[in-house]
Amino acid sequence: MSESLDLLPKSAGYGVLIGVGAFFALFIIIATKLSNKYLNENSESTEMFMVANRSVGIGLTGSAVYSSWTWATALLWVVTMVYLYGVQSAFWYAAGSSIQICFLAVIGIEAKKKIPTSHTCLEIVQLRYGRTGHVIYMILCLINNLVSASSMILGAAGAISAMCDNLHIVAATLLIPFGVLLYTAVGGLKSTFLTDYVHSFILLIILCYINTAAISSEHIGGIDGLYDKIIKKEAAGELRHIAGNFKGSFLTAKSQGAVFFGLIHSIGDTGLTIMDSSFWQKSFSADLRASVPGYLIAAVLIYANVWALGIVLGLGNVIIEDLPIFPTYPNKMTTAEVNSGFGLIYTTKALLGTGALGALLLSIYLSVTSTVSAQLISVSSIISFDIYRNYIEPNATNKQLITVSHLGVVFFGLFAAGFSIMLHYVGVDMTWFGYFYSMLNCPGVIPMIFLLTWKHQTKLAFIISPILGIIGGLAVWIGSAYGLYGEVTISTTGQQLPCLYGGLTALILPGISTVLISLIKPANYDWNELTKQSQLIAVEESDSDKDSNSVNEKNDHDIVTKEVGSSNENDQGEPVIVQADESLIKKYRIIFYTFSIVVLLVTWVVWPLPLYRDYIWSKAFFRGSTVMGFVWLYLAFIVIGLYPLYDGRHSLKRVFDGVFGRTPTKVNN
Repeated sequence: MSESLDLLPKSAGYGVLIGVGAFFALFIIIATKLSNKYLNENSESTEMFMVANRSVGIGLTGSAVYSSWTWATALLWVVTMVYLYGVQSAFWYAAGSSIQICFLAVIGIEAKKKIPTSHTCLEIVQLRYGRTGHVIYMILCLINNLVSASSMILGAAGAISAMCDNLHIVAATLLIPFGVLLYTAVGGLKSTFLTDYVHSFILLIILCYINTAAISSEHIGGIDGLYDKIIKKEAAGELRHIAGNFKGSFLTAKSQGAVFFGLIHSIGDTGLTIMDSSFWQKSFSADLRASVPGYLIAAVLIYANVWALGIVLGLGNVIIEDLPIFPTYPNKMTTAEVNSGFGLIYTTKALLGTGALGALLLSIYLSVTSTVSAQLISVSSIISFDIYRNYIEPNATNKQLITVSHLGVVFFGLFAAGFSIMLHYVGVDMTWFGYFYSMLNCPGVIPMIFLLTWKHQTKLAFIISPILGIIGGLAVWIGSAYGLYGEVTISTTGQQLPCLYGGLTALILPGISTVLISLIKPANYDWNELTKQSQLIAVEESDSDKDSNSVNEKNDHDIVTKEVGSSNENDQGEPVIVQADESLIKKYRIIFYTFSIVVLLVTWVVWPLPLYRDYIWSKAFFRGSTVMGFVWLYLAFIVIGLYPLYDGRHSLKRVFDGVFGRTPTKVNN
């Protein structure tokens, strides 16, 4: 991309990358100190640093889960997919994110029942399957963390560089983790929850503006105008004929490419979710009563990010690409620009100008830093709990673990940035990497789900299955690329079918193998063993830690009970496990399992399959779908952006009372 495109100056990029990062670091430092002083929190406690004292309320849980699935690549990629395969790609992108939230909700409720003191998923692996299983899955989880963080940094750095007068890609890549390193090292998981909320709030404001302003711009002409322009251009033969779409149209749900994309994306996201300890940590950290509504809210509202954006900006990209207002005019976008997600950037600039492009720059930065922050906490947890305490210092104290966690945050942030730079220089773009990573992060998914849900899974099956999945997935991927296209190159291995076949193999083969191997000589694991062993993973705090953390903060929504499944001390200072309410757990398990089945059937069967027929959308149907996308977006703004303020009103009041010298509301013991 040349300087003549005249998008944003380099200074805008540096201002966001350094200035906004520093602002959030300062924000978290202040918030952490206020929480320690007025809410009796202890940021130097591992329980607070790793799992936020397991007391996060509905509002922050919902916004944190929502933010966790709000990836920078989502904003860029959905516009690219609509540009390539038509309007139904926006639906498939959202559908590929919702069911994974349900999976984590199920895992979270099972963990609260069976091992309420867990900090990472790998602790559970070690307790059930021993050191060999622990080491293998630790490697798989770390690979997943690296893939997740680097894929987001790769896409975001490329977009920021493109927006900001070709700001050097290395500078963008290194500066993305800059602010995240500062605030994550200071505030731990609680900082991730707080910044996730602020990020989501700002992001939703920007998305509401961009989508509303774009659809009403003179070059789009409203929802009906967008539809009419697409139909007119298709009738005149001015648009690409999309192979695999009914009549090659952009306005049909019968799109082979969109379905393939949806499957690849959903498979990869399932791996990113289940094999990412940070998602487990967020489910561990939510109070039991907050977990159900929090996760249900996020699962339903996640459509808001990409539904309207894909339709409006994706189709808008199609109709204005050959107009003089488009930055690349008179040329069309190159394949590299399309695959890197630059369609969103160019379309926003063309329709809304430099101011909106600056807002988009901020939204992409906020999205990527939310993801990177979660990955930093996840990896630092693995380094401190699963490596340092297990294999280096078994009697590590709370203070030692916090120190190692801080070092882990810095180490992984720099390592992920370096790995992303390597990917850029070997020619890997956002779309190629997004299609590829399922072969690496999916082999452990089904055995990991069985870790807490199937007592008959054996140790041998658990260990062998992911190894078979990785080998099989990569072999099918490379073999399919060669068989279909006659050569193995970056181009052929980035095509849809090889990646789909490889991803399905990596996901399903371990599931089949773990079941078959287990059925040869089934285990009969006693779940009570996990609960009995919970004391083994409780962290011993020093006397000063106990004194500073002696008061338990009640939840943001003021449920005056002991923390469900939390770890406390008896009179002798020994950890004692507070058991969860069995009847409440049973009720929530039924809700989560039922909701997961309903979401799977609705998003993958009942909703999309009847639309997969020889049909080009009518104007009324297109209008209805687009309006619903906007309804979801504004509903998400209200629930994700505004509700947490109401939900945490009592905690906020205590802080403000303290800051302004009024007698603060007492915290219940």
